[in-house]
Amino acid sequence: MRIAVLSTPFIRVPPDGYGGTELFCANLVSQLIDRGHRVTLFATGDSESPAEVKALYARGQWPPSPSHEMAHVEWAFEAIAKADEPYDIVQANSPSALLVAGDLPIPLVYTIHHARAPHLSAIYAHEPRAHYVAISERQLRLEVPLVSASVIHHGLDPAMYPPSLEPGRYVLHIGRFAFEKGTDIAIDAARNAGVPIRVAGRCHPPDKDYYETEVLPRLTGGGVELCGEANHDRKVQLLRGARALLCPIRWEEPFGLIAIEAMLCGTPVIGFARGSFPEIIDEDVTGFLVSDADEMAEAIRRAGALDRRRCASHARKRFSAARMAREYETLFESLLGGVAASAAEGGALDADASA
Repeated sequence: MRIAVLSTPFIRVPPDGYGGTELFCANLVSQLIDRGHRVTLFATGDSESPAEVKALYARGQWPPSPSHEMAHVEWAFEAIAKADEPYDIVQANSPSALLVAGDLPIPLVYTIHHARAPHLSAIYAHEPRAHYVAISERQLRLEVPLVSASVIHHGLDPAMYPPSLEPGRYVLHIGRFAFEKGTDIAIDAARNAGVPIRVAGRCHPPDKDYYETEVLPRLTGGGVELCGEANHDRKVQLLRGARALLCPIRWEEPFGLIAIEAMLCGTPVIGFARGSFPEIIDEDVTGFLVSDADEMAEAIRRAGALDRRRCASHARKRFSAARMAREYETLFESLLGGVAASAAEGGALDADASA
């Protein structure tokens, strides 16, 4: 298949630090190429990929803006339409793609990376021609009814996450410092458990008040180490050295890539039973599901007894990028079969468009 993958114009592929969608694109593209497909990645010009990279912007346009996203997507679809050799399918990760795809003569697969947002759900409800991929069953259940939808859990390259088989002395909280991520709860739970915590990440502008009132005061008093935003190598180092990763989420997390990054390293995840976490955490194997800071503190005390080799092995079976790419490949093939059948029956697409 010849596949166009549309990343965002905001962050390079793969991301240097924060960037879950861009990390997903990096893994999907690499695995599809390994499976023999020809892939073009529409991303930022500083992206690195085994695919051909096409870019409107030389570097990531941060902070995100709708105008940059729209320009990026419009430019990408124009390039797809003018390509000398037709594409078979488009996999998109920006909602603007649903607004500008128009009468695209090939299947459009759109992966939903966010929790339900009314303005985006309104777009999904009025664009039934796309096939939607949810990244968890919970995310799909909370979304508006979709005419055509699948669930495919994210996956990562296990080779990038070598396991550590000995539990560390600290617990870890990593990511955006935000109310919905529960940074304050993670610190409180670690203190209650009497275990040091390392906190890695950064505060985005909308979360400044939360950070200043709930996080900064908790950084004093000992037992808390602020590590800053971590690139991949530093992130893996922190995960491998941790007793557990703490994810006390206050929202319906659609997936949580950092959780499977930890599991692949052999580090169990202690998370609140919300969003995707009941789907991706296997109790007493890859971590624990808890409901509050007290339960999290108790789970911290028990985390060191989990078999980290078993955790890493289990995560490799469930959350490899190869498994994810196989599921996308199967989906693409099924959609192309439907297009071919429609054309054969005298549908809107001609024979060239369905090839």
